[in-house]
This record gives sequence, structure tokens and C-alpha cells, in this order.
Amino acid sequence: MGDLSSMVPVPHLMPPAIGPIARYNFNMRNALRAHAIFYTLSDSEENFRGGLAEFQSSFVDLGLDFEFNWWPYKTGNPKTKYSPYVSAGLGYSLNYAGGSVSHLYLPFGGGLKANLGKRLSGGVEVNMRKTFTDLIDGITNLGGETVQTPVGNNDWYMFTGVFLTYKIFNYREECPTYD
Repeated sequence: MGDLSSMVPVPHLMPPAIGPIARYNFNMRNALRAHAIFYTLSDSEENFRGGLAEFQSSFVDLGLDFEFNWWPYKTGNPKTKYSPYVSAGLGYSLNYAGGSVSHLYLPFGGGLKANLGKRLSGGVEVNMRKTFTDLIDGITNLGGETVQTPVGNNDWYMFTGVFLTYKIFNYREECPTYD
């Protein structure tokens, strides 16, 4: 959502975003997740002056998110098969191609994760990013200085995705006495 699409836009497919994530579980409810995602954003729309405005930029997204599981969850634990979760954090996107700018953002969202085996888990999530710039689309106030969106003039964007994680470290299980 930005100057080219000030209302909630109709979703359209983009080239896939891809990258690694690393998660550290503090306990069965709380985790910290780091990610590096490579992606491209683009859009086009007829502007107020009758011309066509468009942009395409590619980014490397570096972020740190706190996750809260609504139900107890641990990868590989047969007692905790799945859990819905919410997440929020802080990130920075480095622009490496296109007319946009590198930017700081606040990610927040939620999803569902599930155990797929002793070391494999996966899930789906939706994540919004609130940026601190009006230049993601390369345009500032397309309709003039008085035009404001309902959520301010900074741009927003959203990811909907699927993820797979593999538990690399297999520390000794906790004592079953406390389960």
C-alpha cells in the first residue's frame, strides 16, 4: 500500500521470495527468529495526471522477529503437533536493484506451524511490513502534498508464504519428569 495503491490492493503474484531463517526457542511458547529474504516488489497504475506510474525494486531483507505460540509447541515433540502463532519485530531491507530506497520496517503477522517429523516442521504465515519511508514505490505523494492514505503516507507491503525448517541441533531432551 503506497502512492500507487492507497487502498488495500488486489493481491497479485510476484516472483517468489526466498531465504534462510534461524529460530531459537526460549521455551514452548516463545522464540526468536532471524531471517534473510531476497525478494522483488513491483506495481503499476494509471496516475492522477493520466500517465502510467510503475516501479520494480529488488531487496535483501534482514530481520529479527519475536514469535509467540498460542499453544505449547516444540519441533519433533509428538505431544505438540501444531500451533497458531503471532510475530512482531524489526528489520531492514537493502535495495540492490531498482529505483527504490533501502528502508527500516516493523514486521508483524501470524501463521500456523506444524511438526512434519522428528526434525522437520513447516507452516504458512501472513506478514505485514510497515515502513518508515514513502519511497518504496519510488514516488512521493503522487496526487500532491495534500493526499494522505488512511494509515499515513509511509508505504506498507505484505508477504504470504510457506516455510520449512529443519532442526539442526538435537540437544538432550528435557527430563520427562517435568512434562
